[in-house]
Amino acid sequence: MNEGTLKQAHILIVDDEVASTCLLSNFLNRLGYGCVQAINDPTLIFEQVTSFQPDLILLDLIMPNLNGFQVLEQLRQMPSHDKSMPVLVLTAEATKENKRKALAAGAADLLAKPFDHSEAIMRLRNLLQSRFLRLEIEEQNQMLEHRVADRTRQLEDALSDLKAAQRQMLQQERLHAFAEMAGGVVHDFSNALMSVIGYSEILIQSPDTLKDTATTLDYLRTMNTAGRDAAHVVSRLRDFYRPRDGGDPFAAGDLNELVEQAVSLTQPRWKDQTLVEGRSIAIEFDMEKIPPVNCNGSELREALVNLICNAADAMPAGGKITLGTRREAEKVVLSVTDTGAGMSPEVRARCLEPFFTTKGDKGTGLGLSMVLGIIKRHEGTVEIESEPGHGTTFRIRLPSLVPLLATGNSEEAALSVSLDVLVVDDEDVPRNVVTKYLTAGGHRVTTATSGREAMEKFHGKQFDLVLTDQGMPGMSGYELARALKQIRNNQPIILLTGFSGPPGPEPNPSEVDLIIHKPISYSELTRAITSVVK
Repeated sequence: MNEGTLKQAHILIVDDEVASTCLLSNFLNRLGYGCVQAINDPTLIFEQVTSFQPDLILLDLIMPNLNGFQVLEQLRQMPSHDKSMPVLVLTAEATKENKRKALAAGAADLLAKPFDHSEAIMRLRNLLQSRFLRLEIEEQNQMLEHRVADRTRQLEDALSDLKAAQRQMLQQERLHAFAEMAGGVVHDFSNALMSVIGYSEILIQSPDTLKDTATTLDYLRTMNTAGRDAAHVVSRLRDFYRPRDGGDPFAAGDLNELVEQAVSLTQPRWKDQTLVEGRSIAIEFDMEKIPPVNCNGSELREALVNLICNAADAMPAGGKITLGTRREAEKVVLSVTDTGAGMSPEVRARCLEPFFTTKGDKGTGLGLSMVLGIIKRHEGTVEIESEPGHGTTFRIRLPSLVPLLATGNSEEAALSVSLDVLVVDDEDVPRNVVTKYLTAGGHRVTTATSGREAMEKFHGKQFDLVLTDQGMPGMSGYELARALKQIRNNQPIILLTGFSGPPGPEPNPSEVDLIIHKPISYSELTRAITSVVK
């Protein structure tokens, strides 16, 4: 702290004796302090503190109207009081009691009258140096706070931009995969439609063929199989584009079934596309009977899709992908093994990092990092075994729901009772198909073509079950279910939908007992009814 800064200090003298204030003012002026003010009425000190803003107060103790102790107390209570401003008490009664009271009231130091000039100069200097150093520290702290705040805003903006870029890249990656898959889907769907259209046209154009029961049944079986294949293609598309809901619940899931779904989803990538490119990839299963895992099925399926696609990309000359599952103590182990080029230790160490890719412009580097994030959310681990030229194995361990749940017959037994069922659908074909399924099962069916008509028929009759379509004009299936439950809260209701995630709010479990996706087979409908009607 240089002398020039100290000499610019604002010093306020408070003493009821004019002679004392003049003496102190002259003393300070001779020392070079040019900003000195003095008051003889202690009641004016608070106005002077606000206007003059002193860096140091020289305060007498014994004064009429307001003594030094009272001044100290009231200064401390001022809302705008600068706590770093020191007060040096000057008194002719420097008793131990006065010293204790003055320091307790907030005085920084005490000097007895008459005082030694050298001692007074040193005390003044020490107090002012402490004052200015503290002010400098406060200024530096404020500057640092502003810098930290600015830097924090910059980092938050950068993080927001990064998240936006990640979302965009993930979306691009999914769209790219969807585009690649579209060719295979068109191929499979065209084959299915070829069978349906071809055999149905033969029957239409050659009615005599219907007299040959065996031939007709053969045609119908082929058409039925083709229709199921087409439904499977639609299911693959639905599972792929279905957006993941952050609120999707975790539930017991069959990992073997998820593996089969992922293989079906990725078939256009590992089979159809590779055949066009002149290479062949085979899929093999080595799956054991395993307990279920607590999972979000759509997330795990997405992780498996990424691993299978990565394995296919790692085999430019073709090869084999082996998908295995096994039980290991209280864990379920999933392995994805390819016979591809393998990875070097450096690549293996970094392959799970976001944005790290060896595919150049063809990759985003987000697939495997997304897999890692999904597995961590499922409290699992990812291990990688790979050597250049000897392929790669991704091994995932997930907590299982133990003990192994007992599995019964997958086909639900048909109900032994006949039900009164209300079928609601605005389209003729699905309404008629469901009606024929139900009548073939011995049930009595009442149909309605709209939610309003269904409400009228519901008021006039007791139904054991209501089967309603979701997408209907005027009143949707959700709205109908909600209204029916308000009339009869224990009414079993099954919702049929062609959407993967129907628009609008999801129904509460108290409104819809079961949601099943179209198209539905006779056996699937029978199992659904058995699970709802107890």
